Amino acid sequence: MTLLEQSQTKIITLLTDFGYSDPFVGQMKGVILSINPSVKIVDITHNIERHNIEEAAYVLYSSYKYFPSGTIHVAVVDPEVGSKRKAIVAQIDDHYFLSPDNGTISYLIRDNNFKAFEIENLKYLLKKKSPTFQGRDLFAPAAALLSKGIRIEDFGKALIEVKKFSIPEPIIVKEREALKILGQVVHIDQFGNLITNIRIEKGKPTKAILKGLSLPFVNFYSEAANKPAALINSDDLVEIFLYKGNASETLSIKKGTPVEVYING
Repeated sequence: MTLLEQSQTKIITLLTDFGYSDPFVGQMKGVILSINPSVKIVDITHNIERHNIEEAAYVLYSSYKYFPSGTIHVAVVDPEVGSKRKAIVAQIDDHYFLSPDNGTISYLIRDNNFKAFEIENLKYLLKKKSPTFQGRDLFAPAAALLSKGIRIEDFGKALIEVKKFSIPEPIIVKEREALKILGQVVHIDQFGNLITNIRIEKGKPTKAILKGLSLPFVNFYSEAANKPAALINSDDLVEIFLYKGNASETLSIKKGTPVEVYING
């Protein structure tokens, strides 16, 4: 990390499945601030579904781009904590990411080049052994030291590969005068809105098919006040919703449910 990067790297984000009823998040922040009292800590969320690495990966990918270059992102959803799984620090798209090596950065490395290192240098850890809470004892101090100018190369050996999971990609099919995009629900937010992996590059979407239901496209939520509908959300993805309701519960939809979107036809 250069001196310029060091001066600009004053933000650390936190993303976990720890919730808010236990002291875990506060302890992580205490460790960070004990090492670098001037850093700004931003909570992305601590309500990731327990042990859901895929959800953590999606939320991290959806969020990081809204922070300044040089931001340090700590993402700890870690069902294999205490095992031989690696802890990693990666530089991707002028941001830094610290997480277990379990696929948390899968979306990020799909779209960007990266360099990654294992966090193994004991002098940068709070405790040499931490069988249950490496968020506090490993990732928090590493992030704080990174914010103070420690180079990512100093944490441990370089990694050519990191773990990643398969990311579902939409399929485009031509049908007469129209195009059909085959995708799926990849995220369900707290309102029960169904976020798909379908991004409309060209043309105008006319309908979405979900579990045999034909859903119209609208421009905003309240335009479809009485029935489920679809729209292009603020992340440019097709989203299915039930205004002031819960589309996931009402339609009994889970992540992975297929969705079809028709364009210009």
